[in-house]
Amino acid sequence: MNLPLTISILLLFVISLAIAIDVDRLRSKKRRRRRALIAPPRRSAHLEKRMLAAFDGPRKTYGDCFAEFSIWRQLDNTRMDIRTNSAWLTLNLFARSLTVRHLWQMLEGLVHGTVIVNVDLGSKHAMIWTETHTDQFNDCGILAPWIPIKGRVGTLISGP
Repeated sequence: MNLPLTISILLLFVISLAIAIDVDRLRSKKRRRRRALIAPPRRSAHLEKRMLAAFDGPRKTYGDCFAEFSIWRQLDNTRMDIRTNSAWLTLNLFARSLTVRHLWQMLEGLVHGTVIVNVDLGSKHAMIWTETHTDQFNDCGILAPWIPIKGRVGTLISGP
């Protein structure tokens, strides 16, 4: 048999096999993504443990105003549900927004993708915090009171 013909047939077979493998890999990736979309959200206990420290500053400043919280993951989305006590309602809207933004920023630093913080969902004092809310929130240069003084460089309350 002709050697160049044999080599070209073999090369054509290898290229066809590589294309078939790549197409199959892309199909399986699409199937896994579709399955993940319809899968229910999973509770993320390891993120809940890591987020416990984020509640320390607001608790120390405003008292124990949080009843419980849970973090749920689904694909690239992370959702934190927070239930509060009656002490939460004694805070003004600015203090509540400052606190929820702080919690959102802490959670966003731990995960990739979309982060949503729901506070008292279903009640008349419910809050939902997303990246859009963070961008639109005008804190007037006021930092959260639980942030250490050392980190307040460039503000009116920074020291020498």
